[in-house]
Amino acid sequence: MKTNYFSPLLDLFEAYKNDENAIKMAAYMKNKFSFYGIKSPLRKELQKQFLSDNGKLPPNIASNEIKEVWNICNREVNYFIQDILRHKRYWENPKSIELTEWLIVNKSWWDTVDALAVNCAGQFLKLHPEKIEYYNAKWISSDNIWLIRTAILFQLKYKEKTNFELLKSNIRLHSHQKEFFIKKSIGWALREYSKINPSTVIKFLNENELQNLSIREASKYL
Repeated sequence: MKTNYFSPLLDLFEAYKNDENAIKMAAYMKNKFSFYGIKSPLRKELQKQFLSDNGKLPPNIASNEIKEVWNICNREVNYFIQDILRHKRYWENPKSIELTEWLIVNKSWWDTVDALAVNCAGQFLKLHPEKIEYYNAKWISSDNIWLIRTAILFQLKYKEKTNFELLKSNIRLHSHQKEFFIKKSIGWALREYSKINPSTVIKFLNENELQNLSIREASKYL
């Protein structure tokens, strides 16, 4: 591994690894990933320390550096990457969405995909609304469940600026899906929008046939 920027972070995480925690954390994620065993509060403190000592990752090298470590490092490094990519500075470049797509389809599981969908894809498309039609169509018609989930969730924090017509269209395309992560995302998106416009969500639920899990999730605040 040739990475420069992330090398001190890997050393820092290695110094604080906890094997007992690592086993439990891996089990919680169905043993899909390896962990240092650093719980979130400590990890965030270590991240602050690292950023204070090393500065922010320059946007012009972010993609190559991130791809280099994403697939080969423990899960805490993935969490750090999704945390730093929340910031607007990384999404001002219209081509930066390509990195998000790559991260979503590599080492995919809900714990990274949801943050990437809402905080990265959502942030990018808010800054570049002219890209919404293209990327939404690309993701919602994909055969990758995580890209579909991203299309359904990217507006999760848009609140009153949510394009509900687009969300409804996305949901209808996949309302038949038996896949847990699709059903859950449909309910989550509707539940979040119900905080803004409950009557509209109730009307949608009454007029459309959804999976039971989606309905339960969507109805939580109704």
